[in-house]
Amino acid sequence: MFYSDRPIFKSEDDLLSRSGFAKKLAHMLMQFKTEDTFTLGLFGKWGSGKTSLINMMLQEIAIAEKNLNNEDKLIVVHFEPWIFSDTNQLLSQFFVRLSNEFRSKSDENLIKIGEAIEKYSDAFDLAKAIPKIGDIVALLGKIGTADIAQKLKKGSDEKDVQKQKENVVSILREQPNRILIIIDDIDRLNNEQIRQVFQLVTSVARFPKTTYLLSFDKEVVVEALKEVQKGDGEEYLEKIIQIPIEIPQLAQNKVNETLVKRLNNIISEYNGIYFETGYWEKISDSCIEPFVKNLRDVNRLCNAVNFKLSTIASEVNFVDLVAITTIEIFLPEVYDWIKNNKSILTGLPNMKKLSLKENTKEENCEIYTKQIDSIIKRQNNSYSQKLKVDLIMDLLSALFPYFGSKIGKSYEVPYSNIRRKDNKISHYDKFDRYFALDIESISVMHSEIEGILHIYDSDKIADILLDKDRNQSSYELLEELRVSVEDIKHDKNRVKTILFALLSCSDKLNSNSKYHYLSLSSSRYADYVIIDLIKVLPKEERFLFFSKLISISSIDLLSKIATIINMIELAYGRLAANGKEEDEHKIITLKELEKLEIVFVERMKKVLESANLFDCDYWRMAAYMLEKFDKDYYEEYIKETLRNDINILKFLSSSIVVWIGSGKQYEIQDTYKKHLSDETILKAIRKTIEQGSFITLPLVVQEKTAAFYLYKINKTNYSENVNQSDVDVTINKWKNHIIVPLAFQ
Repeated sequence: MFYSDRPIFKSEDDLLSRSGFAKKLAHMLMQFKTEDTFTLGLFGKWGSGKTSLINMMLQEIAIAEKNLNNEDKLIVVHFEPWIFSDTNQLLSQFFVRLSNEFRSKSDENLIKIGEAIEKYSDAFDLAKAIPKIGDIVALLGKIGTADIAQKLKKGSDEKDVQKQKENVVSILREQPNRILIIIDDIDRLNNEQIRQVFQLVTSVARFPKTTYLLSFDKEVVVEALKEVQKGDGEEYLEKIIQIPIEIPQLAQNKVNETLVKRLNNIISEYNGIYFETGYWEKISDSCIEPFVKNLRDVNRLCNAVNFKLSTIASEVNFVDLVAITTIEIFLPEVYDWIKNNKSILTGLPNMKKLSLKENTKEENCEIYTKQIDSIIKRQNNSYSQKLKVDLIMDLLSALFPYFGSKIGKSYEVPYSNIRRKDNKISHYDKFDRYFALDIESISVMHSEIEGILHIYDSDKIADILLDKDRNQSSYELLEELRVSVEDIKHDKNRVKTILFALLSCSDKLNSNSKYHYLSLSSSRYADYVIIDLIKVLPKEERFLFFSKLISISSIDLLSKIATIINMIELAYGRLAANGKEEDEHKIITLKELEKLEIVFVERMKKVLESANLFDCDYWRMAAYMLEKFDKDYYEEYIKETLRNDINILKFLSSSIVVWIGSGKQYEIQDTYKKHLSDETILKAIRKTIEQGSFITLPLVVQEKTAAFYLYKINKTNYSENVNQSDVDVTINKWKNHIIVPLAFQ
């Protein structure tokens, strides 16, 4: 739904309660009885509804005159000078319009008036045309080439401007009707045309029984008339306008009501738009209402919002979209500053060098107040001279609470998760979409999260996660999923379905957050989502859920469950926490945790009767838990399993760390030495190469094995880490069965 700036014509369409004013104006115009010319000025800013007011006034006149005799009625002539781009045509077309209005009547006397006005117009134009070539062109436009010669040959009386005007004046005095000439939108004209209109009213078309209603923005006209009255356009205007009428100031509550009504109409056109009344009231007070002053402002804003919603409705916060669009329309310089200062406004995590400087709140406030003051001075529109720095600082603080907290303007910053969930512009991940307005650039859409929340198939959810991971967006999907956990807490089956999906696939996720690249991977972040999902289950059901899940788990799933058990252990200060507790992850009681340890060990032993721990890609945490809960069993299992050369190389991989920087490198740590010697590993490498089983290993195990070999055989060349390029060369040799050096023997 888009809104036109077209003025209304009927009082029934009046949204701003101005029909009463229009009725009073109509009755005043009908009561004029003076024989002289009378001029009223209807003053109002651009967009204040002057034309709509005039239309309602004309409707009221028509209603009031319905039962009057013709001679008691007003003759209304509505002239719109702004439709003539050529200054020379303006006066000529005025007379054409006036003449045609009279000649269109059925009354013979009025027809004669129209003919007299036409003769006056011709005489006036001929008098202008004789000395000026430019005015001849204007005259040609009015009467055509064929007629101009004939008109120039007419008698002297017909070319006498004064006599023709006197004739018009005489006829008008004799007829009974009063004439109302409305000249609207004078402020749309250029300065020369504005001066011509006032020349017309004061002399050229100063007729008896005539009322002029002139509609314009007073400031614009006063500026245009400065050259006429020695620089004082105000004084000149006062001499012409006998009754100045200021359009009543629109009540802001009426504008606000209209805006809200139209925005509600827009919301109804789109599915899934969330509207928070409390947030609207807060943001509207600071970011919208101070700048939307009339119906034209309302229309411009609503049309822009509607267009933007058509491209990205489901992925933005509606209130924030209205706010930033308001700023874009009415404060373009401020809008540009916002667009270019994401880090300052949103506070990017783990990127302190890009966010607000570590100054005091007072220092930050002073710094950015100066910047905003400079922006206001550059703002080249009608708001610039009325804006105050405090108004803009309040605006920025309301829309961006992180910024507000840093300058001392606000004291409560909503949790990042809440801002993410509500798609607010103040969240660093949501900010850019308000400026790009490109749904294709959004890697995880609201509809996708909604879809996952309503799928009762864990395999499908796992497939979606893995697909997003291939597109490097699994981390963002997990973030969106985490903030939506509360939405599904009433449905335990749905919670458990998503839990199982994450437990089964999260170890396979490799993406990193663009803001957490050095600290968290998607796989690691999934652990926190799993914890949050467990928290929404009733406390009495959590242990039962875990124990049942463990009882049916394969070695792969047990490895992931081991990670969650470790997080709970750390919360109670156990294992590596060394007594330091953390209440956030105490999702089961300590007694339940101790029971869970027993359930986990028993299931691990059962599974390992037929499965190989090292066939699991992510076996390390399961092995760690098994070692902590049943060390004797673990030591015996490791001793027996590491008799196999393939298992030796898989075990070795846990002692080698991969670093990604300017190039991929491998750091050899010595944790393997607890169970393996260098000689044992080197022999296992040679035997697997000779037997051809080396190439059956996962690529990551092959690479780490080659890195270990290079480090041990050529230690003088690798004082620190082993480069990927050397690893690749070595693996290619081994795949071609090139015998390893004698150093193995």
